[in-house]
Amino acid sequence: MPPPPRPLRPVMVVPDLDRIGGYELQALSLARHNQRAGVPTFVLANNPWGHAGREERDGVTIVRLAPAPPHHPNWAALFTAFLDFLRHHRHEYDVVHCHALTFLAACCARIGRILDLPVVVKVATEQDVHEFHGRRSLHARLFYRWLRRADRLLCLSESIRREALACGFRPDQAVLAPNGVDVARFAPPAAPPAGAAPFTLLFVGRLVERKGVDLLLQALARTRTARQGRLVLVGDGPERARLEAMAHALGLAAQVDFAGEQADPAPYYAAASAFVFPSRREGLPNALLEAMACGLPVVATRIGGCVDVVADGTGVLVPPDDAAALALALDRLAADPGHRAALGAAARAHVVGTFSFAVTAERLQRIYRDAATAHAAVVH
Repeated sequence: MPPPPRPLRPVMVVPDLDRIGGYELQALSLARHNQRAGVPTFVLANNPWGHAGREERDGVTIVRLAPAPPHHPNWAALFTAFLDFLRHHRHEYDVVHCHALTFLAACCARIGRILDLPVVVKVATEQDVHEFHGRRSLHARLFYRWLRRADRLLCLSESIRREALACGFRPDQAVLAPNGVDVARFAPPAAPPAGAAPFTLLFVGRLVERKGVDLLLQALARTRTARQGRLVLVGDGPERARLEAMAHALGLAAQVDFAGEQADPAPYYAAASAFVFPSRREGLPNALLEAMACGLPVVATRIGGCVDVVADGTGVLVPPDDAAALALALDRLAADPGHRAALGAAARAHVVGTFSFAVTAERLQRIYRDAATAHAAVVH
């Protein structure tokens, strides 16, 4: 019996890495998992904020390229910088994995053809493909043609894959590749909190309009049981001041805790009774996977990757922008600890079996090998 093939070594290209949002955190977590599993992986990023050009973080090498001037990127200079780096370090990787559908990913898709490299590009959010496809400038149209040459387009959800197909990507090119989660780091607490802890709802995410936190506050104001507990909002963003004012106006100021950005959300999952995710548009949210891995019952909107993650019996889905439906779901969870426990246990089992990094990394290795084979067939 022949030995299994050697794992392919990815270079993770992460646009605007230091912004630190969902896809950036997912890329770093995946790179850490690969390193621990013996698959050499490094992260390559642009550098608009002038951070160190090279950094070691949790065993992962991060390289930042910043052609001058750093705060006003010149795409020709950025293209050249990435082309030169990838050429000179060709012996260190086998496949280029871009972690967002951006102009930089388009550049990498073109570089892949120049250097004879397989390139895969991840789509992080619903409507990203549609919006890129709809741009009419000459540069945007050129970049989109380059993106169409990527060997594989990694779609976080079935809805994103359908969108990609509608925008001209081939069925063999647009493949389903959901996010993963570290199920050892994100796990149920070893022991439940002592005493009768109050019902605590948790949201983790950026405070931006598409996350639907305004809808969550409106729904909480309509509840009877849930509003007797607490709502903890972990995250920050441009909507924070408006949301704080809304909480006051709805009479919820005493129940809502704006906890701000947190480097480690794990203690907040451990202290919560349930997780709520009222987003209007998503790819496949890391926070939803983390909450389910921690054994929390979840209420999420019936959109994008949420539909792919929250299977029957592992959580509750409600229509987007429906405060009444969300309020009913929250009240049921608040009133029924047994229901919460059953949903949480099922959620943990589902995520461990389907979305752990061990499963995700092996899925990506299959996609890398398919991409390399497809690339060789086209180029040669």
